[in-house]
Amino acid sequence: MSVSRDIYLRAKAEIDKRHDEVQIKAFERREECKRRFPEIAQSYKIMADTACECVKAIALGGNAQDFVAEIAKKNLQAQQVIADTLKKAGLSEDYLKEQYFCTLCNDSGFVEGKMCTCLKNVMKQLTYNSLCDKVPLEKYRFDKFSLEYYPDEVNEDGVSPRRRMKNFFEYCVNYADDFNPKSDNLLMTGETGLGKTHLSLAIAGQAAKKGFSVVYGSAQNLLSNLESEKFGRSTAGAEQAMQECDLLIIDDLGAEFSTQFTISAVYNIINTRLMMSKPTIISTNMTMYEIEEKYSQRIASRILGNYILMEFVGKDIRVQKRNSKG
Repeated sequence: MSVSRDIYLRAKAEIDKRHDEVQIKAFERREECKRRFPEIAQSYKIMADTACECVKAIALGGNAQDFVAEIAKKNLQAQQVIADTLKKAGLSEDYLKEQYFCTLCNDSGFVEGKMCTCLKNVMKQLTYNSLCDKVPLEKYRFDKFSLEYYPDEVNEDGVSPRRRMKNFFEYCVNYADDFNPKSDNLLMTGETGLGKTHLSLAIAGQAAKKGFSVVYGSAQNLLSNLESEKFGRSTAGAEQAMQECDLLIIDDLGAEFSTQFTISAVYNIINTRLMMSKPTIISTNMTMYEIEEKYSQRIASRILGNYILMEFVGKDIRVQKRNSKG
């Protein structure tokens, strides 16, 4: 799982907040019980005194071992008084202890120097929430993708749109289930309204839920961010994010205004991620021939040789939905 430093810091802050809240609540419970039960207050005083005596005994040496054993006995007796008092009051034996959310790491976020599951889970949720802030992922889940809008009849090319799209849908579900930073690159082509954005975002949602870093955007917005960064109008780190994220999704490639900068930027993004073996999903209304015409032969070649091509077929689903309502 790879996440940005910002996500890690926010997740660690959340874990630290949990830890502090647990400490405060435990302190408040102890203070309350000291006020309600004099024997508990006295026991805590004895325990504090024995701790000081123990330090002094060790410093003095000599018969320290026997003295420490006697101090330990007093300490255990005080603890027993507290336990008995809590039991008589109908309170659990661990009522005064810290009730941590995670008993593996006691809300520290780490176990034996390794990141705890609780911290990883918070990072996963923050990663997903971050992507949700940009696109409505709940709208583009796999279970909201319907094959009923694709014709079942074989077209002039001998292809049943529904059968082909069923195969693509199942492939995307498996791709999302098995996603990892070394997954394949995908090129989704086809006319507007055939489900390219829906399936790419469904993959994005699943990857983000697993805690993988995902950058999604239209080609126009992503390239605009790169241009702003390149010419000093922004310092948002767009290029680094696109290069280093676990999954980059470029939606509607070809709809952006074409310049020498955008052509160069598209090549750099594609080539850099290929060299780093990081997966990219591109959706476009263009054919491979049109990609070569708009950009360059070397860009088309890089895509053709390293991406799985998925040619979406059918009729514009958005138009079908509008017509059915009319």
